[in-house]
Amino acid sequence: AAGTGSFLDQQAHRLGYTIEDFSEQALRSVTPPRIAGRCSVFAKTDMIHLQQGATPDYEIIYGLCLAMARNLKSNIAKGKKVTPPVAVQGGVAHNLGVRQAFREVLGLDGDSFIVPPHFCSLGAVGAVLTARENPPEQFTLNLERLRAHLAQEAEPARRLPPLSPPPVLGPDHYAVVEPPSGEIVEGYLGIDVGSISTNVVVIDKDMRVLAREYLMTAGRPLEAITEGLRRVGKKLAGRVKIMGAATTGSGRYLTGDFIGADVVRNEITAQATAAAAIDPTVDTIFEIGGQDSKFISLRNGAIVDFMMNKVCAAGTGSYLEEQAEKLGISIKEEFGRLALEAKNPVRMGERCTVFMESDIVHHQQRGAAKEDLVAGLSYSIVQNYLNKVAESRPIGNNIFYQGATAANRGIVAAFEQVVGKKITVPPHHDVTGAIGAALLALRERTWEESSFKGFDLADREYEITSFECQGCANNCEIRQVKIAGEKPLFYGSRCEKYEVGRAAAPVDLPDLIREREDWLYGPETEELPEGPLGVIGIPRTMFFQELMPFFRTFLEELGFSVVYSQKTNKKVIRQGVESLAAEPCFPIKVAHGHILDLLDKGVKRILLPSVIDLPHSHPEIQRGVVCPMVQTLAYTVPSAINFDKYGARLYSAVLYFGRGPQILRRGLRDLARQLGVSAFRVGRAMRRAEEAQQTYYQRMAERGREILESLGPDERLMVMVGRPYNAFDPGTNLNLHRKLRQLGVQAIPMDFLPTDRVEDLDEVKPMYWRFGQKILGAAELIRKDPRLFGIYITNFGCGPDSFIQHFFKDKMAGKPFLEIEIDEHSADVGAITRLEAFLDSLKNATIPAVASRPPRRWRIKQAHRRKIFLPPMTDHALALVAAFEACGAEAESLPESDEETLELGRRLTSGKECYPLILTTGDLAKMVRRPDFNPEKSAFFMPSGDGPCRFGQYHRYHRLVLDELGYHQVPVFAPDQSETMYEEVGMVGRDFDRIAWRGIVAIDLLEKKLLETRPYERQQGSADEIYQYYLRKVYEALRDRQNLEGVLQEARRSFDDVALNGSDDKPLVGVVGEIYVRSNRFSNENTVRHIEALGGAAWLPPISEWLLYVNFTSKRNARTYRRYRHLLQILVKEWVQKKDEHQLTHLFEGSIRNLHEPAIPETLALAQGYLHDSFEGEAILSIGKSRDFIRKGVSGIVNIMPFTCMPGTVVNSLFSRFREEHDNIPFLSLAYDGQEQTHTLTRLEAFMYQVRQFQARRR
Repeated sequence: AAGTGSFLDQQAHRLGYTIEDFSEQALRSVTPPRIAGRCSVFAKTDMIHLQQGATPDYEIIYGLCLAMARNLKSNIAKGKKVTPPVAVQGGVAHNLGVRQAFREVLGLDGDSFIVPPHFCSLGAVGAVLTARENPPEQFTLNLERLRAHLAQEAEPARRLPPLSPPPVLGPDHYAVVEPPSGEIVEGYLGIDVGSISTNVVVIDKDMRVLAREYLMTAGRPLEAITEGLRRVGKKLAGRVKIMGAATTGSGRYLTGDFIGADVVRNEITAQATAAAAIDPTVDTIFEIGGQDSKFISLRNGAIVDFMMNKVCAAGTGSYLEEQAEKLGISIKEEFGRLALEAKNPVRMGERCTVFMESDIVHHQQRGAAKEDLVAGLSYSIVQNYLNKVAESRPIGNNIFYQGATAANRGIVAAFEQVVGKKITVPPHHDVTGAIGAALLALRERTWEESSFKGFDLADREYEITSFECQGCANNCEIRQVKIAGEKPLFYGSRCEKYEVGRAAAPVDLPDLIREREDWLYGPETEELPEGPLGVIGIPRTMFFQELMPFFRTFLEELGFSVVYSQKTNKKVIRQGVESLAAEPCFPIKVAHGHILDLLDKGVKRILLPSVIDLPHSHPEIQRGVVCPMVQTLAYTVPSAINFDKYGARLYSAVLYFGRGPQILRRGLRDLARQLGVSAFRVGRAMRRAEEAQQTYYQRMAERGREILESLGPDERLMVMVGRPYNAFDPGTNLNLHRKLRQLGVQAIPMDFLPTDRVEDLDEVKPMYWRFGQKILGAAELIRKDPRLFGIYITNFGCGPDSFIQHFFKDKMAGKPFLEIEIDEHSADVGAITRLEAFLDSLKNATIPAVASRPPRRWRIKQAHRRKIFLPPMTDHALALVAAFEACGAEAESLPESDEETLELGRRLTSGKECYPLILTTGDLAKMVRRPDFNPEKSAFFMPSGDGPCRFGQYHRYHRLVLDELGYHQVPVFAPDQSETMYEEVGMVGRDFDRIAWRGIVAIDLLEKKLLETRPYERQQGSADEIYQYYLRKVYEALRDRQNLEGVLQEARRSFDDVALNGSDDKPLVGVVGEIYVRSNRFSNENTVRHIEALGGAAWLPPISEWLLYVNFTSKRNARTYRRYRHLLQILVKEWVQKKDEHQLTHLFEGSIRNLHEPAIPETLALAQGYLHDSFEGEAILSIGKSRDFIRKGVSGIVNIMPFTCMPGTVVNSLFSRFREEHDNIPFLSLAYDGQEQTHTLTRLEAFMYQVRQFQARRR
């Protein structure tokens, strides 16, 4: 729902404008700021930071209109050509600012931009026209029946227990102490400037509250502050002398300068200070503010751990207010009361406010009562907070709930219900931040006279203006605040240019990130001499941020001169974000911006190889791949950027840096050929390039050694943990290293540490991502050295990090570290807050002694004498169960996933992992809770792999979860699905793999026959009945080693006897995508049934395709590494498999229309031109299979994927080009994560309408 009308309504309301005034204000804008458009919460966060930096409202309003237009261009148009004329329809077309923004963003003039008459009701007009085209045979409009239908409540699905009322907060909770009359009391002022509220408090030296004001910030922080000072000054006039003043909150720096604060401190420290003063035994603080949430752990009044919500504001106060408004209730008076009256609170999502909003709509459409929705929201906020903010941190026994939302009894009740402990709402809970600030001024006072400018500041004139700094390509929005009689104040710069009078960085601390950059790129030169073969551009991004010395030297040795894109800045980021067809992670967006920068410079040749793996991270680790998004960048960039338009070309070759010089040389020769250079010159150029790279590595190692040796025993060093392109690039890491220097703390990049010398490799070896290996190696070094602390920099939607972070935390064994998530959402206020609070918490943290931990049993390769539980991905699990049983082992497929699975899975994951991991974890947890589960005699089956997708880490995550739940003795049976798979499953028993294979092929055939029969059956349910019956018969035949052919012949006859409807012209829809969600009914919400219900027939790739593909990659790897025994073994197995497959498939000849599948090499060949087969995984199969489907007559393709699935995102990135080259065949991408979404069905309906039109057109 990002960038819809309701979002603009909310923002207008927040800023205090009617939507009509909002529309008019937008047209006043001169320099609109950049506001994130992908998600309403990011946009809102940006607005808040802009307001706190004093940006005028009208500029923000037009910035919002532009964000909405850009959002539509990038997220909805997704790289499609927008051909004029363009009509703008829907209620938002009323908005003059939005009209102007669309003209600007789409580059349209008067005639090519149309706002049609009746633009609000054109959907209804379309419905009338559709009904007129296909009139029903009989129709009467019965309004009474319609009213009755709408009034009846839908079946109560997914309900939660009612809430128990907590104590009522009386007026005493907010009472203030009157200062004695006739004397002047010493007072301390605290101001907390938050996104939603501004709080002003004065306390005396005995920490009693003398005056308090809670005001709405309403986007005008300085007005709120002056109003608060005016009111407090009036109450305390002549009775209090301010001895110290402090500011906190996200607007603390501006406010501190404005009022003359003596102390400026982050809000985490302020909240903790207040709580400990109210009750020294408090050990846990839940704080939910207007725009962010905090979880704080205290020991003896000192912070020992904290978390803030990441960049997302799901489940914060402002979100609650918006939802209350949508439901037409008052947040203050009615919300809590209604929540406590609910009989059946509904279950809602807890991933993201926009999706929670979709959930509310979904439940409203199913007739849920308002009380049940409000109680459901209360639960949802709590679950969201516990899962996303507190994560798995221990919750103490004396819990304070602070922030304005603590007045909401519905949420307090939901916390008590979920946590199972008493929650205390302390006095003045809504202004504890300001109280904490005042206490800090009291405790830290070393001055005679306070710098506070006085309460009469409220009457002084001030003016706010903004301008764009042209000093560099960041083009920062600088806000200037002029107070009568004072020097102007400046805010908003990323460098020190306008930071007059701020504490300068200690000069004696080296900037190691800068040093690293200098070694990486060499000296900056204005004029670049052109090499004899011309110029090649290299983007400053991805693996180049580590391998630049190699590539620069290689190209220069061949005779080229190298030009770089400019350093990452706001413009580069903005260009990248706007160019994209899909929604990848932040670094991929930045990479697109760097390539566009080179094109804008007129560079005609750009280097972007597909790098599959990197130099070994450790002598004992042989494989270190990069993630799918990086491997495929060379293929996805041309889908987003039209190189022909620039007369430019991308040069790419597949390069392996981890497989020895011979294989690397082969890739470089291919690159040289493309560049028109003789392959003979490659050898020498490669040697020189490797020398340059080695010199670079040695420099970093030596500098790291110097820094560590010069570090005193009590000094602290912050290790920047992450990837070179997100953690060590000042443009993508929010300049955190510089901010640390300004706070007097040294930062060091992770790759200066000797991670290649780590000895404990048990937990590093199963990690196949090269940067993941280095991150876990760094964790080992940080944990063992009391002087080192980690700052883990990650990005929203980073696939590998969703797993690596768990392993990193596990490896740190309780030692505190800070995690910062960065996105194109660029405000650095939140990052500074986290840094300051982290440094404050380290003053008090007890660093655990370095313990030698027992190694985890990551996986076992055999599971004798234990019952093996298999994930219920698909009916094919029965084939594996039968094979285990045929070999004398006990096995069981776990029950089909359900709502309990989802709830348990969410509780045991962070929500950032892929959906199949959440489901398989939930299924595992559901099983161990069963009363008949015997941990001594059980094992869980979860194959492992070697990347690049996340699936190969599932078994490791399951191991962590089992250990966390106390089941250390329960093993995870994880055969590696690379070239050793057949050896490992062969240990189970004679013919295990052959029995399983025959079963999988048999179930593939039954499923294929079912999908060809069911859409046409006359008697509904008859095909399903036959399928279920023969599925059982196949299982029994396999288990008992009986004749499978006879069962399949019988199944064929039964299916062929099903009475069918005459017509067989239903459009065929090919379904591709991630194998688990594509195949699992629960996780894809029965997509295949929906396609059939909407008049289509579905065709899915068989499960056996994946196993044959694993054979293909295993053979290739065995050849590469010269493991000829493995190769021979796989060739023999494959020969037997093909023979068995032919034998079983032959039984359905003439019965199944699309019986024969292409061989794997053929499927991969079909994908060439979009992806190279060096990129392993489902993406290439999805592309190849889609082309196979098209040539066999499908009329549409659905790509099913888990939300944030990396291979799925790669496929999405390629599909706009793919469609254009295939007659614009209808294509729908569906991402699932367990949130029921009304719009999924809407999109399927629209897609099937398109599919029927496409089918008719093709005839």
